[in-house]
Amino acid sequence: MLGIEFWGTYMINFRHRIIVFCSLILISIIAEGQQKRQIRQENKAFDRALDYAESEDYEKAIASLKQIVVNSPDFIDAHYQLGLCYLNTNKGADTAIVVLQEGLMKLSANEQSTQKGWDFFIALGKAYQVTLQPDSAIMVYDELLLRLPIEEEEYIRSIEHEIQNCENAKVFLANPIDLTITNLGKKVNSRFDDHSPLVNAYEDLLLFTSRRKQNKLPLLTDGQYPEKVYYTKGDSSRWNKARLLNVFFKNPEHESALSLSHDGKSLFLFRSDHAGSNIYISYLESEGWTTPIKLPYPINSSANETHASLSSDRSTLFFTSDREGGHGGIDIYMCKKDAYGQWGTARNLGSRVNTSYDEETAMIHPDGHTLYFASEGHHSMGRMDVFYTQMNNDSTWTFPVNLGYPINTPDDDFFFLPTLDKSHAYYASARFNDNMGGSDIYRVDFDEDFSGELAIIEGEVEDGDYIKGTTRIMVTRMTDRQLVGDYRPDHRTGKYTMFLETGHDYAIKEQQLNKTVDESVLSVKPAMAYSKTDKVISFDEVKMTPPLKRLIKQLTLEEQNEQVIAEIEEEIKHIDFAPFYTIQVLALKRRPLFASHYLKGLDIKALQVVKCKDGYTRYLYGAFHSRIEAKERRKEIMKMGKYEDSFVRRLVEITELKED
Repeated sequence: MLGIEFWGTYMINFRHRIIVFCSLILISIIAEGQQKRQIRQENKAFDRALDYAESEDYEKAIASLKQIVVNSPDFIDAHYQLGLCYLNTNKGADTAIVVLQEGLMKLSANEQSTQKGWDFFIALGKAYQVTLQPDSAIMVYDELLLRLPIEEEEYIRSIEHEIQNCENAKVFLANPIDLTITNLGKKVNSRFDDHSPLVNAYEDLLLFTSRRKQNKLPLLTDGQYPEKVYYTKGDSSRWNKARLLNVFFKNPEHESALSLSHDGKSLFLFRSDHAGSNIYISYLESEGWTTPIKLPYPINSSANETHASLSSDRSTLFFTSDREGGHGGIDIYMCKKDAYGQWGTARNLGSRVNTSYDEETAMIHPDGHTLYFASEGHHSMGRMDVFYTQMNNDSTWTFPVNLGYPINTPDDDFFFLPTLDKSHAYYASARFNDNMGGSDIYRVDFDEDFSGELAIIEGEVEDGDYIKGTTRIMVTRMTDRQLVGDYRPDHRTGKYTMFLETGHDYAIKEQQLNKTVDESVLSVKPAMAYSKTDKVISFDEVKMTPPLKRLIKQLTLEEQNEQVIAEIEEEIKHIDFAPFYTIQVLALKRRPLFASHYLKGLDIKALQVVKCKDGYTRYLYGAFHSRIEAKERRKEIMKMGKYEDSFVRRLVEITELKED
């Protein structure tokens, strides 16, 4: 009986243990299933957050990733993506630092030396850079360099480049530029992204690109609307309410304004079409803006063209492209029109301007030789910075100059539009406290004193050949014989607008193909500089007819004292006649002993030595009532074989340069 009773008790306990064991297994299976479902749900939420981030809807991406991090603190990839999303918002870099540090600390020492760890270090370094903490960023990058294997040469070079950017930033932050930055206000800006400001030379028209809500425009996945071009009229201090300029392409498509010609009549547009990224142009006519035309090869190509800016004489286009044969990434190119009005060969601006990194948003100033652009290379503070370079007389370029802080920061700064006299500029940014949402358009006023250096002079040709594109207005500065303009009249009206430095005389030639049909001399005095009260000068108001063809007694320089010059100038005010000219044969910073030897053979009575305010000593020969007469005399002295660099200039200019 005991055996049966024991066995029965044993079986009961055994069944109980079986039930308990099975229950534990069942609980484990249920828990494992719940865990798998949770993982699947988190992965779905993570993938959804990545989709939001991919479409640049960072607000939704951050909300989703924050929930994942709360529920699963060890989900390292969620920490990393959350940090990146904060870093991509306007004011989230501080939070990105906290999130990325937390994620990095959850990695083991070995994991920190893997690709996942490297990504955390780089993102954290970027966050420190954006928050203007270059020393902290350098510490992070130095720590990363210790963990990178020697064979990761490209990675090491990129980190060393960021460290150099941090060193650059320290210099610029310690030497900020004095300026005032003013938000253009709610009549221009919106709670959506507003960027790429463009003004004409007269500064009474402002165009920009915006992603604001507009009738019939669809809401996109990133919470904004398609890019369209808007405009407002007024002046630089007070603008009217902005309105849609036009819908140039289909409603759902992005279309952004790249640049506006200085006369406000030609608008360059960017569009991604079936052939890639391309540049289009629209013209302002009496009925409005024309349907955009895709620019031909060699400007648009099978590669991506992303920006364009037309010189004030309409003869040269500066554009950006990632075509083969460049220096790396996106480069700046220039293309000139030929005698028939067709675009010639595209020429890369060279290694002094272009780097192995991207160069973007090239904008040529109305002066024709100052180019503003953005670059990730050169002496950048990080990402894109705005630089300027100037074209030399031999068509080479000076070393680019960084515009400094606070125009540039370690974040992307890539669209800067200076005005005619360079005293102020227009700029888009999202990093200032008064922005209305997204990026806003600002006016930047420099605290230094600026004075107008350019005059705006409008002209019009009467011959119908401008319709064919074969009429050219060639402008040569007479002081140094430099061709400063190859103006192409508007192909519809024959009108043209010149932007010329004041204080010079210019030889103006109207050409059809290579034949000169008209010529004159234009004297642009300092008083003609552009101003709000006297914006535009007609070419006919200041045009001087060619010198009278009559013989006049040549005066020696001994006879030309100040009183004689004053009397002659007073006399010619009453006749349509060009001013007096001389021949400059030599200009030296100091007066070396060989000067007298160099001048040997010239009539000593016709020579004058003038010490000038700019530190140069100028050696002048003769005085002539007409430019033609002076040129003929120059031809004679050039036969001596040593005065090829001599040139004809006005005596009045020398009077202005002469030391008191």
